[in-house]
Amino acid sequence: MKLVNIAKTGDTYEVKALDPVKIFGIQILATVNTYKLSDDHSFWYKVNSRKKVSGKKMLRLNKWLKDHQKFIEKK
Repeated sequence: MKLVNIAKTGDTYEVKALDPVKIFGIQILATVNTYKLSDDHSFWYKVNSRKKVSGKKMLRLNKWLKDHQKFIEKK
């Protein structure tokens, strides 16, 4: 996954990321997926499918949010 954009709308955070599709270690294409943090800030989910993300992706999304949160917060 590669970070494209992080934004805050209201009380929710939204992250756009490139998810590569690989076959035999060769990247064929990459799709842009949008993820949102739940209202109670306990899990991330895909916007299109409303499914929870895997643990590995959740760790990556939380790290990106922690690293960029101070820049997107309004003071």
